[in-house]
Amino acid sequence: MRWLLGAVVVAFAAGWWFSLQYQDSQQLLIERAARKAAVEIQTSIAATAQVVENKLQDLRANERHTEKVIRTEVVKPVFNNVCATDDYMRLFNDATERDESILSGKSIN
Repeated sequence: MRWLLGAVVVAFAAGWWFSLQYQDSQQLLIERAARKAAVEIQTSIAATAQVVENKLQDLRANERHTEKVIRTEVVKPVFNNVCATDDYMRLFNDATERDESILSGKSIN
């Protein structure tokens, strides 16, 4: 009877030990799969980040930089004291147009 009881205890202990070994091997497989998945995800993320970075560099290279240039033209200045009459301004403008056409080589008409 003692022999049977000893065999049952040994069988129970052996079953317990094999169960723990099986659980450990399953846990090891899960950890290995998780590490492999993490490496694959990091590789994928790095590749995607590189593609996005290249696209951003292309977009930055195609930007157009413009400067605002503000020009003001005085059509008819306003003076506090009238220095020239309207007739003088007309004669001055006519002379200026005539001189510009002569200098540019174009005819007056």
